[in-house]
Amino acid sequence: MSTLANVLKKASEHADTTSFPAAKLYEDMLALSFQVQRASNTAKSSITQLTGVETEAWDDSEKTLDELIARCEKTVSLLKGVDAKPVEGRETAKVELSLGPAGTRQLTGKENILAFVLPNFFFHLQTAYAILRMKGVPLGKGDFLGPFMQPDA
Repeated sequence: MSTLANVLKKASEHADTTSFPAAKLYEDMLALSFQVQRASNTAKSSITQLTGVETEAWDDSEKTLDELIARCEKTVSLLKGVDAKPVEGRETAKVELSLGPAGTRQLTGKENILAFVLPNFFFHLQTAYAILRMKGVPLGKGDFLGPFMQPDA
């Protein structure tokens, strides 16, 4: 989420930020605002799946770049506040993953993180990055990878 906040902050320095939240790569894809909300929700739901502790439901109502940045920062704060103790040993615990109309699937905690949470999170992170690049935001690999290299990211 730090990377997402980072690229959104860089985008906020661009000339035409008002159009960014509704921007899409292609007409049948979902907008930047959805990509940020989905990445945030994926991170939040993984906390519940790993700890069994429900996280607060957040409205997916962000309509401005500043609101999307705030959403990322709120998610980072939530993640930093997670107690590691309830997560320890949950690698083999069963997690029920809801697949919408396709039903549900039982995975272990490890399978869930590796096969669903991380790929889903990175899909939405990369899509948000691509939308901002398409809109002309001068982002590079360092903007994407930099926050991952920070010790507290």
